[in-house]
Formats: sequence, C-alpha cells, structure tokens
Amino acid sequence: MIPQASRCHGLLPICLVLLGCGNDLRKHEPGGQEAQPPPTLSAVGDEAVVAIDSATIVRIGLHTRLLARATRAQELELAAVVIEDPGAATTVRAGVGGRLTEAAAHPWPRVGEHLEPGTEIAQIGDALAVPVPRGGSVTRLLAQPGELVQGGQALIELTDYRAPLVRVAWTPGTATPPASLGFRPLTGRIRLVARLEGPALEADPLTGGPAFLYRLEPGGASLRPGAALVALLPDPTMSQPGVEVPNSAVVQWEALGWVYVERTPGKFARVHVSTEHPVPGGWRVDQGLAPGDRVVVTGAGQLLSEEFRARIVVGEEVGE
Repeated sequence: MIPQASRCHGLLPICLVLLGCGNDLRKHEPGGQEAQPPPTLSAVGDEAVVAIDSATIVRIGLHTRLLARATRAQELELAAVVIEDPGAATTVRAGVGGRLTEAAAHPWPRVGEHLEPGTEIAQIGDALAVPVPRGGSVTRLLAQPGELVQGGQALIELTDYRAPLVRVAWTPGTATPPASLGFRPLTGRIRLVARLEGPALEADPLTGGPAFLYRLEPGGASLRPGAALVALLPDPTMSQPGVEVPNSAVVQWEALGWVYVERTPGKFARVHVSTEHPVPGGWRVDQGLAPGDRVVVTGAGQLLSEEFRARIVVGEEVGE
C-alpha cells in the first residue's frame, strides 16, 4: 500500500502540468486563436472613450493622422442657376439664294451635335460652302437639304455652352459680390470658378431679392440652362481657424457624422462633427476639433464596432 504522502508527491508533477494546460486553454479561444481582451468604455466629461489594446489596433488596421489648420475660408452657400445667355447663341444664315444641299465634307447637322468653328455644313447652288463662324451645339434646325432658300435666311442655330452664365440669388446683408466666386453642382463635389459679370437686370424670381451674374470659366463644365448650382461665398465673419477632416475619418451613426480622436495612446473619444461644409477630399470642421488633434483615418468603422462591443460588455444598449 502506497502512503498518502507518497501518492500526493507522485501526482504533483501531473497536477502542475494539468494546471498549466488549463491556463493555456483559458488564453486561447476554440480554434487555436488567442483570445482578445474586450474593449473598455468610459466617460470622460461628455465624451465616450473606448480603450483598445495594441493587438486590437493591429487587427483592425487602425491608423491615425494629425489634423492641420484649414487652408480654405468658411463659406456661405447661396442658391444659383444657369440661365439662358443670348450672347452665346449663333445663327448661321445663307449668303445667297438657291437650293440647299449637304456639304461634301460634313452631313447635315443634328440637334445636339457640337460643331467646331469653320465646319462646312451646306452648299447653296454653285456658291461656296456655308461654314460655321462660331462653335457650339446645334439647338435648332431652320431649314433642310433640298429646300430653296433665300439670301440671309436662317439655316441653323447654335449655342456655346462652354462658359455658362449663372444667376446668383444674393442674400441682403452679405458681402459685396467678389470679382470671382466658387461654385459646385448640387449632385457633385467638383469646384468651379466664375467671374463677376455684373448685377442682374431683374430680381431673383424665387427670393425677390437682388441677383448677380457670374460667368463660369471655359472648360470647367458644360452646363445647360436650368442647372442648379451652389455659390460658395467666403464668410468674412468667421475668424475661427477650423480643420479639414478627410472623408475616411468620418463615420455615420444615428444620421450624424463622428470622428474618433486619440486622447491618449489606445484611448479614443468619439466626437460629433458637422458635414455641412464639404471640401475636396473631406469636410471643413469649425467646432469640436482643433489643429493638432490626432484622429483615426483608417479603421474608424471598425473602431465604432469595438465601441458597440464594449457597450454590450458593460450591459448598455448600443443605441444609448
């Protein structure tokens, strides 16, 4: 019979081995993956701060960037619309009378077709071919090949849309219209530049207030009359520096925009930001952030998920 003390002494190595295996099992999830410590959530003032470890930062591919001072001034948005420009229209007329035929080098134009200056569009009798004196898009066909036309008769009308005329509804009390002004379409983020032509002869039909005319620079956009734009007027009353936040840093939650600011290493505060002032590649933000703040620019969506996971760990509802 083996003494009790001897049996315990003999089993001690096995017990230690089993204890070590138990610790290893607790360090690993099923499948051999090391368990990640859950994120923690705390409140610092009015901010919700989520803390994650370095392994989680690597796992979600999180990267941060220091915010720089905004280089673009705060801007007011004014309603604008492209209007008919009588000076952009050209009427091509017959130089002599006779039967109208197509030109040898170019078929009879179609409505909407763009013609370059000098394009020959027709032949009248034995006279020289009729050229287009000014380029533009064909808007009206006033004659057809085979017809007898008179000298001076209108054949086609063209409109040059390369430098559209824009009417801006001016807000009373704002600054004097500047010599140049920025514009953007309602459905895009491209920025266009226009120069001041002068005050409109009539009040704006929607607001009843004053209006000014601007001409977009050639080549910026080929817009047709009726196209709605937004005029971007620098706001001289805004002296706050502001920052420019890249698109990748902004996450949407509950119909609002948010960014994560790294307050200390591994601790990120979710801060509400306004997305009312788009700039190329992101947004201008004048409240809640400051130059030198370090924000998450890659992995912000994954960090939002980690925050929700931390809320579940502490028994909160995600929507709280």
